Amino acid sequence: MDVSRRCSLIRKQTITTQVINYILELIRKGQVKPGERLPTEKQLTEELSVSRTCVREAIKSLESLKLISVRPKIGAVVLEPSPVSLINKDYLSTSAFMQQAESLIEFRKVLELSLVALAAEKATEHDWATMRKILAEQETALKMDRSTPQADVLFHDAINKANIRFHKAVAEATRNPFAVMVLQAISEPLAAVSRRTNEMPGVPEAGLRQHWAIYRAIRENKPEKARQAMRLHLQAAERNAHVLEMADQTSVTMPPGRRALAHETEEAAHD
Repeated sequence: MDVSRRCSLIRKQTITTQVINYILELIRKGQVKPGERLPTEKQLTEELSVSRTCVREAIKSLESLKLISVRPKIGAVVLEPSPVSLINKDYLSTSAFMQQAESLIEFRKVLELSLVALAAEKATEHDWATMRKILAEQETALKMDRSTPQADVLFHDAINKANIRFHKAVAEATRNPFAVMVLQAISEPLAAVSRRTNEMPGVPEAGLRQHWAIYRAIRENKPEKARQAMRLHLQAAERNAHVLEMADQTSVTMPPGRRALAHETEEAAHD
């Protein structure tokens, strides 16, 4: 994929971040209270002069962190604050989103490098079959149509779900309930970061290759090989997060009513 296409996708990410920040400001200032509906997708698109795809990605990120709930025929409703959602609100706020991604990856290195080695020792045929099934679903997702904004959203949903499920399958293969519990606890911020980095060119394909390398090492019962495969996978995730962090640092939070910046960036993303 050429450089201009790579840049346009990164610009798209900064627009999504601006939409997230705009919605968070509405909530923080009490303009939309718990139990009340957010502006509709159409209203946000028109108010901020951004694409529907960026608005949908922002809504999905907020929903995955349990800050809002999208309800059929009602729309996006702000949820009552909980300890987890308050942490997630700070996690998402402005450029802290990608800065906290680094902390998440650092924790994953501590956690998942040990888990994958243990999985290589304890995994059974059932675990191997589960991982192969998830990888097959990931391969199928990579072949999905992405020619429309709606199809693109479905593609990323499928990729992200397969990604989280694979890492959960590795944890479950350790036969350690605490390992599964801890991975489950970080699955929501992990999903939010993965949703964004997987929009970068080549990242979903590279992720699948890395997952296969991890699976093969587990299947061969080689803990050190599995640890190295997971290390390479997490290093790639760290590099991708840094790319988006740099992109975020060059963007400006979108204030209400300021449409020009977003409109110009949006046009550039479609060139």
